[in-house]
Amino acid sequence: MWKRTRIVATLGPASQSLERISALIHAGVDVFRINFSHGTEQQRAEAIQFVREAEQQAGRPIAICGDLCGPKIRVGAVPGGAVQLTSGQDIVIQRTPIEGSCRRISTTLPELVDVVRAGETILLSDGRLRLEVTSVTPPDQFTCRVIVGGSLASGCGVNLPETKLAISALTEKDRHDVQWIAQHDFDFVALSFVQHPDDIRQLRALLEQCDSYPQIIAKIEKPQALQHIEEIINTADAIMVARGDLGVEMDLPSVPLTQKSIAHKCEQAGKPCIIATEMMESMINSPRPTRAEVSDVANAVFDRADAVMLSAESAIGKYPVAAVTTMKRILQAADAFENAHTPSVRLALNQDDTTASLATALHTIMEMQHIAAVAVFTVSGTTARLIAKNRPSCPILALSSSHQALRRCCLYHGVTAQYTETPRETGEAIRLAAQTCQTMGLAKPGENVIILAGYPFEVPGNTNSMIIMTME
Repeated sequence: MWKRTRIVATLGPASQSLERISALIHAGVDVFRINFSHGTEQQRAEAIQFVREAEQQAGRPIAICGDLCGPKIRVGAVPGGAVQLTSGQDIVIQRTPIEGSCRRISTTLPELVDVVRAGETILLSDGRLRLEVTSVTPPDQFTCRVIVGGSLASGCGVNLPETKLAISALTEKDRHDVQWIAQHDFDFVALSFVQHPDDIRQLRALLEQCDSYPQIIAKIEKPQALQHIEEIINTADAIMVARGDLGVEMDLPSVPLTQKSIAHKCEQAGKPCIIATEMMESMINSPRPTRAEVSDVANAVFDRADAVMLSAESAIGKYPVAAVTTMKRILQAADAFENAHTPSVRLALNQDDTTASLATALHTIMEMQHIAAVAVFTVSGTTARLIAKNRPSCPILALSSSHQALRRCCLYHGVTAQYTETPRETGEAIRLAAQTCQTMGLAKPGENVIILAGYPFEVPGNTNSMIIMTME
C-alpha cells in the first residue's frame, strides 16, 4: 500500500550502521535526522556515508537533515549522574560552573542569573520538576524553592516559560556546526528554538557565506514563535512542530491546538510541516506502541502534516526498525482514510506565479476527470511541493536530473521522486514520463496522466506547460 505521509527518523547508537540504516529505509524512512546535540563530527561523517551508501542500494532518494542544538539550557554535572530534590527545599543556581548537589547547581547558560526574576517558574527535566525563584542575588546566583521534586540528572533540560530571554537561535556551537554542515552532504538544516523570522535569515546568510544551500526547517518549540508564525512559515522552507519543549513552555492543552493551527497555516502557505516528539515514545522499550500513540500518529495525518518524526525511538530505542514499520502501517491506514473522506484543497497561493496557477488548474482538471498520476519535471522541487500541498488523490511523480531536488521531495506529501535525464524536447518528456509511470505501476493503459514541465527544461522556477496524455 502506498504511503503518502513521510517518515523522518533520528540516527543514534541504535541505528547508526549501514545494515540498520538500510533496514530503516526498507521499513519506510524518507529522511534521516542527525542531531548535533549528540555525537562527534567523526560519527556524523560516518552516518552520512552510511546513508548515501544505503540510498544507492535502495535505488530511491533519501534526504539527510542536520538538527542544530540551538540555545538549549541544561543543568551542569551532578555527582553520580543524578541527585534527588525534595519538594519544599531550597536550591541555589549559580553563575559559575560547579559539580552540583541537591542544594546547589549550575547551568550551561551563565547569563541566567541576569534575566530571571523572583516569582518566575523554572522547569527541569521536561517539566517533571518545578521550581519557583524566591530571590535573585546578581551577578552570582539565585535561589529557588522546589515545588515539585524528583530525580535531577546531569545535562537535563531547563525551561523558562515565564522568563524573557533575548538569546539568538544561533549559538557559537551552532555557527561552528553550520560551517561543518556546509562541507558535507546535507539536504535540510533544522534550526532550534526559532522565535523570529530573523533567526532563519541569519542562518540562511551564514550558509550562503559558506556557499551551501540546504533547505531550512524552522523548529517551533517556544511560545514566542507563535507571535510571528506566519512570517516564520513564509521565511523558512519547512516547519517542525517540536512538541517536547513546546509542551513544557506552554499550557499543555494548548499544544494540540497549536499543532493543528500551524499545520493548517503551512498547508495554506504551501510549506511542508513535520510533527515531532514522543510520537511512539513507548517503543523505546516496547515492541508495540500504545493505542494513544497510534491515534497521535494518525491524527498528525488528519491535521494535514506532511511528515512525522521519530526521535529516541530510532536513535536509542530497542526496536528502531519495528518503530518505523509500525509507523508506516499507521500512516498507510490514515492516508487511505484521509484520501477517501477529505477532498483535495485549493491553496490561496499567489496566482501571479505561473507554477501556482498550473497547480490550481490541475486541481480543477482532477475534479472533472479521473487522473491516474501527475508527473512533474522539476529542477528545484518547487512544482512538486506546490502540487503536493494541493493534496491530489493520485500519486505525484517528481522527475529530475538533480539529486538535490529529488532529496527535497523526500519531505513532500505523496511525492515519489525518480532520477531521469533532462529531456531535450516535449516529445521526449512525454515518453520519459509515460515510461516511468508504467515501470513504477502508477498508471495503466487507457488511464490519463498529467505531465507538468517547463521549457527550457533546465531552468528552475520555469514550469509553464501542462499536458494530459492517455497511456497506451
